[in-house]
Amino acid sequence: MISLRHRPLLRAALSLLALMLHLHAADPNSKPNIVIILADDLGIECLKPYGGISHKTPNIDQLARQGMRFTRCFSNPYCSPSRASLLTGRYPFKNGLKTVLHSRTQENLYLRPDQPSFARQLKQAGYATGLAGKWHLSLLHKHNTIRDFGFDHYQSWQIFDQNGRKTTRYHQPHLNRNGTIIADEIKDRYGPEVNLEFLLDFMKSNAAKKQPFLAYLTTVLPHFPWEPTPDSKEKGYRQPDPEHKGDPKFFPDMVAYLDKNVGRILRGLDEFGIADNTIVIFLADNGTDRDIVNLWGDGVEVRGGKGTLTDRGTHVPLLVRWPGQVEAGSICDDLIDFSDFLPTLCDLAQASLPAEEIHGRSFAPQLLGKPGNPREWIHIQHQEQRQVRNSGYLLDNKGRLQRVVVLGGKPAAAADPAKEAAARTSLQAVFDRLGD
Repeated sequence: MISLRHRPLLRAALSLLALMLHLHAADPNSKPNIVIILADDLGIECLKPYGGISHKTPNIDQLARQGMRFTRCFSNPYCSPSRASLLTGRYPFKNGLKTVLHSRTQENLYLRPDQPSFARQLKQAGYATGLAGKWHLSLLHKHNTIRDFGFDHYQSWQIFDQNGRKTTRYHQPHLNRNGTIIADEIKDRYGPEVNLEFLLDFMKSNAAKKQPFLAYLTTVLPHFPWEPTPDSKEKGYRQPDPEHKGDPKFFPDMVAYLDKNVGRILRGLDEFGIADNTIVIFLADNGTDRDIVNLWGDGVEVRGGKGTLTDRGTHVPLLVRWPGQVEAGSICDDLIDFSDFLPTLCDLAQASLPAEEIHGRSFAPQLLGKPGNPREWIHIQHQEQRQVRNSGYLLDNKGRLQRVVVLGGKPAAAADPAKEAAARTSLQAVFDRLGD
């Protein structure tokens, strides 16, 4: 007889076996291409599939209609720790990148190449790997680690030039293409457009060779500085200085341009003849900037919460499309955190897991309509602030327990001491197991 203690492990093993059989039966001779689109500073309140009413995003909406919408995906509150957790399958206290990179004083603070990487695992499984957009796991003028993490082809905004001057990402962009700075030749181009073209060329080339690929668009949109896009009606706006955040009135234009780029990727997959064998994943690295207010639900104003350990700062969209494999219009309410992407991508690509310990748990079975092994809690961190949360409560590493209040929701009218005590015990046990 199998003990109760081992039944969850048995269910997980059986679910993984079913997943492998499903993937093999789908096409034993062809691994799926994988496209990841990571938006920069975009909380769920910005998007119609999650109840947002401020922006029109027809292409992102299309992804939701054609794929699976995850309702409870959580990031860290700033981009560098989120991107590091996503790439490594590890929480910040384990991978070492606990804070956002923004200053030259942080030149020697970066994600070390001895950490795991989903790109490295997929490369070992035969994938071509490409990245375009924003790295932000090291300051590239000092430590260019992109290829160390398994990306053979890349083009990334380099935040500082070789003289230590801060550069721009949108107009007159300063980009690093496979180790070579391109700036003068693209000074009249829009940075996100140049990055998109690079990744589309990478995808087209590998599609022609029937080479499975991982294409990672780490777009800088719609992060400040908020300024006109090529599609904006207003022309001629100029930033006062490189440190200025710009004008929030341009935020909707930047969301629209992000959506336009999503549409170009989807059309490209159709043109290359590979849409049916390509998994498209759309998500964001953290919540919306605190200077931005969006309308949500019945017209409720929601101020962005980037940088805060709240739902406004950490509850992010996650949409996944895979025609014929992921049910169109489906919804998953399971808890997901950023450490879960490495094992999920390895499962989908039939790649091995890294030898190093990871925190993530694959949600690939759920994508394919299987029960999987859902999480009971997720972990969020900024610097030394940490919290773990389940469906009803969150506990931080200072011992403060709070009830979860979903975006736009209100807490229960009265506390339940018995439930709170049980939640504190179970969540503290998570902290105890994770260590520090």
